[in-house]
Amino acid sequence: MINGSTNEFIDRISTCQDTVFIYKGKKYWFQGYMPNENTVHMEIFQIDPAKEGYVWEYNGSSITEGQEEFQIAPIFDGKTFWEVEQEMEWVDC
Repeated sequence: MINGSTNEFIDRISTCQDTVFIYKGKKYWFQGYMPNENTVHMEIFQIDPAKEGYVWEYNGSSITEGQEEFQIAPIFDGKTFWEVEQEMEWVDC
């Protein structure tokens, strides 16, 4: 991960903090929140260039499960976070 620690990035995802990063020249925004005490929502948008809709979305009952799902989802050109993290730049750390 460029400009940050991969483990700190994953920790930040697990606390649902807004996080901005760049992969292959595209800027993404991660956010998460709990709409109620039993539900977790996490999402990633492509913000530059802007793209409509979610790039990735998780709805469930556990922040831990959401963080794990983020790590294994083929979000980035069909690849997972761990397959591309060395090419990602964390821009708001």
